Amino acid sequence: MKSKKAFIMGAAMAASCFVSAFALAEQYPHLAAQTPQVSVKQALKDASKIQANKAPATLKQRLQSSAHLKKPVFAAKSKADSVVEDIIAPAAVGKVQKATGKQASAAQAALVQGCEVTLDVNALYTIEGVQAGALLCYHFNLPQKARINALLVNQTVGTDMSLSLFQDDGQGNPLPMGTSNNPGNGDESLSGVVPAGDYYWFMEANAAVDGSSFQFGVAVDTNIDAYEPNDTPDTAFQLPDTLNYLSGNADSLDDVDYFDFTAVRGQSVGIALVADAASGSTRGKWILERFDGSQWVTVGANVISTSIPSPGVGGVVKVRVRPNQHPNEPWSATGKYTLSFGSNPHVNNPDMKGEANVLRIPYSASNVGYGYMTTQAYRDLTWTMGLSDSTGAPLVGLHPIVYLDQHINPDTGDIVYKAYSAATDSSGQAGGTINVGTCFGDFQTEFVDYSQGYNNTWRTDFNYGVWRMEVLEYPGIGVGGENTQFVSFGHLCKQTLLSSTKS
Repeated sequence: MKSKKAFIMGAAMAASCFVSAFALAEQYPHLAAQTPQVSVKQALKDASKIQANKAPATLKQRLQSSAHLKKPVFAAKSKADSVVEDIIAPAAVGKVQKATGKQASAAQAALVQGCEVTLDVNALYTIEGVQAGALLCYHFNLPQKARINALLVNQTVGTDMSLSLFQDDGQGNPLPMGTSNNPGNGDESLSGVVPAGDYYWFMEANAAVDGSSFQFGVAVDTNIDAYEPNDTPDTAFQLPDTLNYLSGNADSLDDVDYFDFTAVRGQSVGIALVADAASGSTRGKWILERFDGSQWVTVGANVISTSIPSPGVGGVVKVRVRPNQHPNEPWSATGKYTLSFGSNPHVNNPDMKGEANVLRIPYSASNVGYGYMTTQAYRDLTWTMGLSDSTGAPLVGLHPIVYLDQHINPDTGDIVYKAYSAATDSSGQAGGTINVGTCFGDFQTEFVDYSQGYNNTWRTDFNYGVWRMEVLEYPGIGVGGENTQFVSFGHLCKQTLLSSTKS
């Protein structure tokens, strides 16, 4: 068992956890009263028996008063969230520790009077000798946002407990999270995604007999992404006006992630989903669906990206991502996906060029190496790309990428790209300069350049390379692709004037 975290720290962490990745309005989590899954109870580590920690009746009055004054943070749902099965059990614990007055602020002390005992998460505690009307209160801390399942189970015959959950708002005020109060000795459970902070089990014995006992605990899963809770259409994560590029995961096989995007200018909408290979995931492990107004339509795994025509000004496009439950695509708690969703990006005037004074090797003299070199440079390549939505509005903060192999191995022909990237500015433009340095040249050619009345014969040593352009946030657009994979590049190493005659 652990001492209570510092109150101010816990409150600060709780506050910070409500801020989304895009600094949107707060999207509150939802707790659902539901029947506990057997796997969740089995995953909790058996903890030592503890004495009934009776809370004063004044605490109940305070909590009830708070429930009337405070808007509930959690609402019951018709369909319960699932809870991950592989909860990590904590290390062995010792005796219950109580927070001293010095460890709690004056504001907090008013809330936690009778709730001083701090218990571990992912552990199942047993209480015996419960009397009718008993009020029991215990504390636990979450250092980070998590999906939780608070349980009260295994009530003996004749016992009827209710379970409520409260959060400390950082000012010593209890915020009601929800209550589970099933008839008789039925199991109680509250489940949902909650921010970091200090929490309290509050349990009341509606009925009890001699020897009444029960068990309680909380299962905690921190393997959630930044957009939870978004498990239902009503709690869909509202994405901002841009092309959004986000990473998500499924904390259970039944976890479904919902996202909404509003086309504020009536722009067309782009959607793409790829697997995060670094997490061991593949595209086949995920199902991407969009709502067509009446039903969810699957976007095939072989579709790199898809564009949705304008839904009208202020129209909303809805998508969801869920694990593929096919036996050939087993779910993994570590697997991740990357979703591109928002304004459909249009590539404007992509360009790559060498210095203005480049003496280019003409097509007639480029029959050595790998063929004609579309882009040629001595030392510096300059590139640009613009990105906008279908209405012409610039897309800011996206990342065009240049992939360049300035020197293909002449023996193997293998292409090894090096990436260069920049973010689009307020006008939707990005660009940069790539210094390709000096070289010796794998190939050599001669050609005649006609300049200012003279026939100049040049010998040029050069290397052959290739380049392409992509956009980090949206696959399948740029320069180069399945049909024409790349643009040829010639690195001019040395040019020697052999002769010059008047034409």
